[in-house]
Amino acid sequence: MGCKQCQKKVSDSERIICQGFCGASFHMICAKVDIPLKDALGLRPNNAFWMCDDCAKLFLNGHFRLIAKGHDEGNSEIADAVKTMQNEITKLTSTVIAFTEKVAENSASTTTWPSKRPRDSETPTKVSIPSASRGTKAMTTVPVLASAEQDDLWYIWLSSFPPSVTEDDIRLMVKECLSVDDDDPIAVKMLVKKGVDISTLTSITFKVGVSRDYRESSLDPSNWPEGLAFREFVDMNNRPAPSTNTVKFPDLTTICRMMNRIRTYV
Repeated sequence: MGCKQCQKKVSDSERIICQGFCGASFHMICAKVDIPLKDALGLRPNNAFWMCDDCAKLFLNGHFRLIAKGHDEGNSEIADAVKTMQNEITKLTSTVIAFTEKVAENSASTTTWPSKRPRDSETPTKVSIPSASRGTKAMTTVPVLASAEQDDLWYIWLSSFPPSVTEDDIRLMVKECLSVDDDDPIAVKMLVKKGVDISTLTSITFKVGVSRDYRESSLDPSNWPEGLAFREFVDMNNRPAPSTNTVKFPDLTTICRMMNRIRTYV
């Protein structure tokens, strides 16, 4: 570090450091400090200090000293206020934790949760529809079959058909793709809302029911035409509604007030 006055390099033997506000280094000769004076200052390190001319002027300035004193007092007041706030927050946090534990205890003692649906609430669980797979088998033409009777069938969802495809076309395709026996039923229903003009649609979807013996083969992509979308059919209208449970909680007004007080402090 160079001399603050002459800006030249200062060696340790000729260095003296301002003990005022700047803490800068000086050449002893630049600061007009001789060795006897430096040695004398070293005899009283806690009481005798040397400061440069600029720092001495600030120190002797009454207005500056008043500002420095007020700053120190302000810091002390802030430190006391912060300590008081921390103690108050600690007390409030302990109280909130105690109430939270009591809420959990009362909740556990007054509620019987079902073993298979631990997350049931008054809000119905959002149903996740399985993603569709794509078939890979090349198609051939087969004779048309009569309508099959529905009786405990396994239902699949088939999509990506142009509007010109009919239920009979789908029945023929399913019989060929799954190698359905002539005696086994095939139920087909086009899934289009009432009043919708099919010719205006870009693609249509079908619900197909077959014997449960064809369940595995119906989910095998290699059995379906390339590009066809398929998956297990999920009947959204017949899904059982989730059960609900009522949990009795104690009065939480006090907890809310305490949390507001904590936010005010923070």
